[in-house]
Amino acid sequence: MTRAYVEAPATHYRLSDETWAIIAEEYRDGATAKDLGAKWKVAPSSVYRHACKDGWTKKSMGDARARAHARMVEEEEAASRALHPVGSRALKGLFAPERDDNPDAGDPAALTRLAILASGRAMTGRLWAEARALAGLAESYARLAERGRSRDNWDTPEPDEAAFEAVRRKVLGMDPEWEARERAARAGAGEGG
Repeated sequence: MTRAYVEAPATHYRLSDETWAIIAEEYRDGATAKDLGAKWKVAPSSVYRHACKDGWTKKSMGDARARAHARMVEEEEAASRALHPVGSRALKGLFAPERDDNPDAGDPAALTRLAILASGRAMTGRLWAEARALAGLAESYARLAERGRSRDNWDTPEPDEAAFEAVRRKVLGMDPEWEARERAARAGAGEGG
């Protein structure tokens, strides 16, 4: 024979109205009567009985909860669309004047660094196609930056020291042989005096 276990007394006699309000809220939020019965130590039939008696059935609350959830999803989608515009909205700010808060927005060297960083992040995330496209973009910006540097240095070339010395001698009328004789003469005058 089996031994009889002393079971806890029925809890619907000892639960307060505040506790039943908590159970009601959980039931309306989608918890099952069986889960609530196990959690609060009440029979599922007690949960059903209180739900019918107090009018907090899922059927009466389902429509309101579905509408609230639909509104929440629509708000999240609108926020996502605002952060990540597509189509004509994405093109809206392309031809706007330069903003004061980002002076490097048109600098090819800065854009090269940004594209390289973005390509590295895409590779880390295993987004190979995006990484390849961003690497190509970085190469294009690097060529633009190099072209800009060569254009800036076009009118101010690096001075060639030998050419500079030749021009100086020609302007001053200096001849290398004459210069050697002059040095020798100065050295001889210094010794005799």
